[in-house]
Amino acid sequence: MMPNVVAKDSPGARHLLLGNEAVARGAIEHNVEIAAAYPGTPSSEIVETLAEVADDVGMHVQWSTNEKVAFEVAIGGAICGKRSLASMKHIGANWIMDPLMHAVYHGFDAGLILISADDPSGHSSANEQDNRYMALLAEIPAIEPSDFQEAKDYVGHALTVSEEIRLPVMLRLVTRICHSRGDCIFGEIHREKRQPKFSDDYYRDFVLGEGIVGPKVIPKMHRTQHEKLKRVEGVAARLGLFNSEKPERPIGDLGVIASSAPVGYVLDSLTGRGIRDKVGFLKLGLSNPFPEETVSDFISGFDKILVVEEGEPFIERHLDALVKRVNPALKIFGKLSSHLPREGELNFSLVDDALAVLLGLERRSPPAEKLRLTEAASALLTPRTLTMCAGCPHRAAYYAAKKATRNVANARYIAIGDIGCYTLGMYPPLRFMQDVFCMGSSIGIANGIAKAGIADPVIATIGDSTFYHAGIPALINATFNQANVKVMVLDNEVTAMTGYQPHPGCGQTATLKPTKNVMIENLCGACGIDFVRIVDPYDFNSSVKAMEDAIKFNGPAVVIFRRLCAQEYLRKARRQGIRISKYRVDPEKCIGCRTCVAAFGCPAIGFDREKKKSFVVTLDCAGCGVCTAVCPQGAFVLEEGS
Repeated sequence: MMPNVVAKDSPGARHLLLGNEAVARGAIEHNVEIAAAYPGTPSSEIVETLAEVADDVGMHVQWSTNEKVAFEVAIGGAICGKRSLASMKHIGANWIMDPLMHAVYHGFDAGLILISADDPSGHSSANEQDNRYMALLAEIPAIEPSDFQEAKDYVGHALTVSEEIRLPVMLRLVTRICHSRGDCIFGEIHREKRQPKFSDDYYRDFVLGEGIVGPKVIPKMHRTQHEKLKRVEGVAARLGLFNSEKPERPIGDLGVIASSAPVGYVLDSLTGRGIRDKVGFLKLGLSNPFPEETVSDFISGFDKILVVEEGEPFIERHLDALVKRVNPALKIFGKLSSHLPREGELNFSLVDDALAVLLGLERRSPPAEKLRLTEAASALLTPRTLTMCAGCPHRAAYYAAKKATRNVANARYIAIGDIGCYTLGMYPPLRFMQDVFCMGSSIGIANGIAKAGIADPVIATIGDSTFYHAGIPALINATFNQANVKVMVLDNEVTAMTGYQPHPGCGQTATLKPTKNVMIENLCGACGIDFVRIVDPYDFNSSVKAMEDAIKFNGPAVVIFRRLCAQEYLRKARRQGIRISKYRVDPEKCIGCRTCVAAFGCPAIGFDREKKKSFVVTLDCAGCGVCTAVCPQGAFVLEEGS
C-alpha cells in the first residue's frame, strides 16, 4: 500500500491536497508530536490523515472520546514540551471552554494549537457559529488561512506564535478551506523526538511565587495574559500574516479588508475586472487580537472600506470601533450595511456584486445559457428529503420502536434525539423524534421531560459514539434522580456520520492498533441501570418486544440496538467476497398499500404508480430483510439464487 503523500519528504514538490490534508502536512513539517480530536465534519480528515502516517512520522495520533478530552490531551502534551494540536468542528469546540479558559493562564514550552473548523451555511452542522468570538472570549490569538498553501504554512506560524507568546492559538478554518482541493508546495519535514519535560508557567511563576492561586494572584495572571496579547500583532507581522496593497490612485477611494476563504473571491473579482492594482487591499491572517496598527495604517487615505469575511461581522465590528477613534469620516461597508449577507456562506458572485455596487461598475448577471441549463436540470431532479441509507439498522430500530409504542402506549410518546446518522429518524416517513438537540443532550432533556410530569413514555435516542462522548453523565443522572426515561442506544459499531472512524467500542485506535473494547452495556450497568437489553435491529420481532418491555418497566431503561453500519458491512463484504442476498417484490402478493414506502421509507424500495406495485432497486438493496417484516402481505421475498 502506497504511503499517504503528506508524509513524503519532498520539499518543493507540488501536490493537489484537500485543505484538511494540507493542515495535516503542516503538522508533520513543523514537528507536531501529539494530535487528538473527536471526529466532526468539516474537520475530520485532519486527524484521519495524520493517523494514516502516525507511525511513519513518529506522532501520537488519537481519536478521543470527546473534544474536551482531545484538548486536554493536547494540553498534556504541550506541558511536557511536545508540540500539540486538538482538532474539532466549531460546535465541538463548545465542549472545550472550561479547559481552554484555564489553559490561557498557563504557559508551555511547546506550541498548543486549537483547530476550529467553522461551517458557514451549516453544510453539515446545526448552526453557523463563528468561533473567532470564542477566541475573543478566551483572549487567545486567532489565525485564519485563506487558501490551501496557507492552510499548511499557518500551522507553523500558529506554533511559532503560541511558543513566543506562550498562549494557545486558534487556527480558524472554514468549510471552503477544509473541503476543497488546491495546489500546495511542500516544505522540509523537521521531525524531532523531544525529550518530555514538565514545564508550566502557572506553577513556576505564580503558585511558587505566591503560595496559592486565588484572588490575590488571578488578576496578576490576567494582566500577564493581556501583556502577551499586546505582542501578538508584531509577531504576526514578522511572520507575514498581513498583506497590504495601497495603489497611488485607488478607484472609488475604496479599500478592501478580507480574511479566510473570501480573500480568493476578492482577488478573483478584482483580477477579472482588470482593476487588481487599482483597489486597496488588506489581507488579515490574524483576526484576534484585532491588529489595530496594521489596519490603522491601511485605512488612512481611503474614504470607504469594504470588509469581506466568512461568518459574523467580526472584523467589521472591530473596524467600526477603531474608526470612531482614528477616522470618524470613513464609511464602512460589509455585512452590517447589508452589502454582503450576514447569513450563509459567501461566494464569488456575492463579493463581486458588492464590489460593483461600491465602485459604480456594471453588475454581472448569470449568463442566459447558465440560467437555461439550471432550469432544465432542475426539472430532471426528483425532490427528496434526507434519509438513512438502504439497510441502515437505525431505520429498523425506529420502525420497531414505533410499533412498540402503538402496542403498549396507544402510539403516544415523546422522543428526543441528538446528533448523528440517527438524527434522520425525525424526517419523513419515520418521524420518530419530535425534537433533536446537540451531542448527548437527548438523555438529559428526556430527564427533564420525565420530571415535568409528562404521562406518555419519554424516549431518548443516542448513537454509540455519542454515548461515549456525552451520554454517560445524563444516564447516571437518570438513575440518581429516578427519571423514568427509555434510552435507545443506536449502536452501529462505528462513528458513521463523520466518516466511519473508530470509537471506544470498536476495539481499535485511530491508527488501527488493537485496544480494549469498552462495552456500552457494561457502562449502563455501572451507571445503575437495572433494565438493559441488547437486540439486533434486523430481528424485528425481538426489537419490538424489547421496546415494549422497556416502556412497561418502571424506571430508567436502556435498549441497545446493535448492528454494524450497513455501509461498513457492504465494504467488508466486497473485500471478503461475501455475496449479499437481495430481495424483490412478488407482484402477486403486493396490493399497493405503500406501507413499505410511506411508513418505512427504505431508499431501495420504490413504487410504480401505473402498476400500483412496489419494487426493489436491486443495486441499492443491502439485503437486510427488514422489509419482510414491514410488509403486511409478505410480498418481499429473496431473489432466486440468493
